[in-house]
Amino acid sequence: MSKAFRNLASVACLALVLSGCVGTAGVSTWQYQSGPGFETERVFDGSVQADTSRGLTREACTTVSQRQIGPAGAVAGRDVTDCAGD
Repeated sequence: MSKAFRNLASVACLALVLSGCVGTAGVSTWQYQSGPGFETERVFDGSVQADTSRGLTREACTTVSQRQIGPAGAVAGRDVTDCAGD
């Protein structure tokens, strides 16, 4: 193995150690419900991240969107997002 290749490999390994390594996996689910005069949508997003500097972390968010449809067709609604992580 040449000296130049060994030096390059050493620099690459050092850069990897100093910069760290990050990997993420996630999942998302969706639920929709409707009836006379209303619509409700619920979305759950969760992810796990592996980071050499912070270890394993988790974040989960749920968003609920609700819409009310009035007799004249007017739409009123709100979106609420709640996140938790460690």
